[in-house]
Amino acid sequence: MQVPNSQSHSASMPPMFVASGWANLTINVVIEMVNRLPCAMDRARMTAVCQAWLAAIAHAQPLPFQLPSLLLPPADVTDVYCYLSGGCRDHSMLPGPRHFGSYDGGWIFFAYGQTSLHRMINIRTRERRALPDMIEGLAAHGTPSMVILAATLSFPPDHPKCVAAGIVTYKPHLLEAPRRRHFAFWCLGSKVATCDVAVPAPVGLAWQQEDVVYYRDSFHFLTRGGHIIVCTPIVRDGVLLRVLSELMRFEQGGYNNQQFVRARYLVSSRGELLMVVRLAAHHRALTSSFKVFRMTVITRARTWIEEVALCGRMLFVGRGCSRSYEVSQYPGFKDGIFFLDDRSFYDVEMMFGRINERLYPCSDNGRWSPAEGLSRHVDLFFPERVPSLNSPPAWLLP
Repeated sequence: MQVPNSQSHSASMPPMFVASGWANLTINVVIEMVNRLPCAMDRARMTAVCQAWLAAIAHAQPLPFQLPSLLLPPADVTDVYCYLSGGCRDHSMLPGPRHFGSYDGGWIFFAYGQTSLHRMINIRTRERRALPDMIEGLAAHGTPSMVILAATLSFPPDHPKCVAAGIVTYKPHLLEAPRRRHFAFWCLGSKVATCDVAVPAPVGLAWQQEDVVYYRDSFHFLTRGGHIIVCTPIVRDGVLLRVLSELMRFEQGGYNNQQFVRARYLVSSRGELLMVVRLAAHHRALTSSFKVFRMTVITRARTWIEEVALCGRMLFVGRGCSRSYEVSQYPGFKDGIFFLDDRSFYDVEMMFGRINERLYPCSDNGRWSPAEGLSRHVDLFFPERVPSLNSPPAWLLP
């Protein structure tokens, strides 16, 4: 896949509006043109050409399965890079807030106040939902203000059993040092989240939450040590009654301990749970490679077995919003792992600083290709991208 030069963020419309001949194309020709456009944004632009094209588009083939778009937020306006159309556009609907995840159907999680005013918005329908800024469940802290670092949903927002789960931290004056991450759960519409969950897990760096995914009726939290904490919400009449928990210990993953682990993600794929490990040469280096592990049980011991190939899959990885897609449904695409720059997940203190102190890295985005011949390589997209004062990059899920 060829990535366009990031200097041309928004392609200008061709001179269709002044060329009357375009409106005289037969409906079959226009339909064939539309059928070759896999991106919904491109098709929407065609509807603005003329009434004849608008009518023809209604007879075109349904849109194929869509892929996530990459939101790239500089200081002033958010760019959207669409992998299907190979284009980058200016998108000014979401200036300023800090993005911390997304959900299927065009939902974006963000914080207007960096560490407060958490919301979710559907950029297609403009529907908005308020998210809680307070959390209860820690007796020592009462009901402190929380800061959401990553989040996901169990079901779409309108589903009666929809529950949200997040990886959160707290405002500075309520925190021990160093700052810890915690679970959080809430029903949409609730003003206060809860972390009142008895998790039988030790306290330590290896047990800090790295990612969360909803899989088989439960939220699965991945820890830095490669273990999983399973949390099952019990909901009745839109009220979160309690959360059941279970600890799943794993043997050490198969990656080399000499390699620096940039991040770990959980991905639900083909009915299985995968752990994707992102590697770099050292903590300041950009992404160099990936390893993918499949959860399995050997002689009653849970372990991660490395997958030697992606076997026709494209994985888009991001905390709380990783997705798996079948290459066979997207002509022209190949196996690979698409990733975004989420290094700021480990620098929580930055979001509490002044605006000129916040520098969210935005240059480590790209696609990792599995073995093609004897080499595996990373293609970086927009490596010259300057840091943002407001937010790290984020996925926009279809």
